[in-house]
Amino acid sequence: MPVLTREGLARARRRAAWRLALTLPLLLAWVLPASAWPFGLGDWVGEAEAMIPVLADAGIAWAFARTLRPGAQPLIAEYIRFDERRDFLACAGYARGLTLFWAVAMAGLAMVELVAALRGADLGWAPEGTLLALFLGEHVVRSLRFPEGGIAWPSQTLRAILRAEVARHG
Repeated sequence: MPVLTREGLARARRRAAWRLALTLPLLLAWVLPASAWPFGLGDWVGEAEAMIPVLADAGIAWAFARTLRPGAQPLIAEYIRFDERRDFLACAGYARGLTLFWAVAMAGLAMVELVAALRGADLGWAPEGTLLALFLGEHVVRSLRFPEGGIAWPSQTLRAILRAEVARHG
């Protein structure tokens, strides 16, 4: 476990404060009705609310993409470490490619949702359905590419992600 210095703790607190400062207005926009906003800001907030999925998808894309920097471990590789049925070394290249795939897919989805929000179009459940199809399809590909690990079940993947996040954050 790394030792946390005063400087590191102060930096972590500043990052947490920035995250809260950026997240709180989004939460207020989601919770407060348009009529509760003063100075006629309700209409503007209602339009800005359509950007929440865009920001969420862009943030997830960034979470995947930032782990692809030279010297960094791809996010999917971190999750594979906690999957007892997969060989980490055998899956290393696949993990990097899959991390890139999810970064591009989420960035593409953010762009589609941005265009839809700017045009006032409602995509309905299409974005969620697309992500679910990609997630399930990836499990089929993984099962075929690494048959020695058996069938790749989504529940197995979710357990590995949970274990990795608990190990990372305690």
